[in-house]
Amino acid sequence: MKNALVLLLVVLFVSLPSVVFAQPPLSAVQSGETSQAASTAETTAKDDFAKAESDARRDAELAISSGSWFAFGFFCGGIGVISAYLTSSNADPTRLLGKSSAYVDTYVRVYKSVARERKLKSSIIGCLIPWGATSLYWITR
Repeated sequence: MKNALVLLLVVLFVSLPSVVFAQPPLSAVQSGETSQAASTAETTAKDDFAKAESDARRDAELAISSGSWFAFGFFCGGIGVISAYLTSSNADPTRLLGKSSAYVDTYVRVYKSVARERKLKSSIIGCLIPWGATSLYWITR
């Protein structure tokens, strides 16, 4: 019963960041009338956000070792899952040199989100395998 409650809490914590931090797409001008310069700035900003997001996703996928977080969840159980949620991963600051503030903000936000998601997913899978094996053992016994 206790493990089921912990698992439920972990699932809630996994889905919470995507709900809380979801942001609507940016629009440059709310009035509906845009000038050529505003349109160009909006296009540049969208490209900057898209590039920052794709760079952050790629870098987080490469930097976060899913195998180590799987092992941590496997051997430490719920503690591994909770620590995967509570620890933060910081992006390499050298990748952000010379970038605009919008790029840096988007990159950092997406990097942390993807890193946390990857750590949690790996540690939860690692935690569920021994839990499932133990449950299967006791059910078939």
